[in-house]
Amino acid sequence: MITLGLNKYTLRTLVIIFSLFACFSLSAQTDYFRKYQALADSLEKEYSIPSCLILGVGFVESGGGTSKVAKNLNNHFGIVGKNPLNDSGKFKSRYKYYPSVTESFVGFCRLISSKKYYTELKGEQNIEKWATKIASNGYAKDAVHWTAHLLKVSKSQCQK
Repeated sequence: MITLGLNKYTLRTLVIIFSLFACFSLSAQTDYFRKYQALADSLEKEYSIPSCLILGVGFVESGGGTSKVAKNLNNHFGIVGKNPLNDSGKFKSRYKYYPSVTESFVGFCRLISSKKYYTELKGEQNIEKWATKIASNGYAKDAVHWTAHLLKVSKSQCQK
């Protein structure tokens, strides 16, 4: 057994801390998905983008709604654009400001539906296909890592 020079007490403490972090992370994911489920479901009906994908991208990009961009700009999707708060000096950012979180979700769906790959995927329920296509078309800087993280979060929350 490799102990890395740690005693049993320290190892147990680390295991407990990591376990609590994992539980908190799963709880935060569940809370986020529940909070925005109805909105994502309505957008799925309108745009034919799976609600699980919408929720997964929103969670990953906004840290479950806790990032500074999400809190100050209502931007849960990391979408770049105009930010009137730049002019006032209240919150300098390259990310787009949305008057509400709902408008951020709609903005994401509009952005995705404007892409060439949208017609190919519209109505497709396989979120892996969506995630791979979105990431490979420049949505994420590290497409492989982003896709893996998105799929892990989405699949843990959307198993039916």
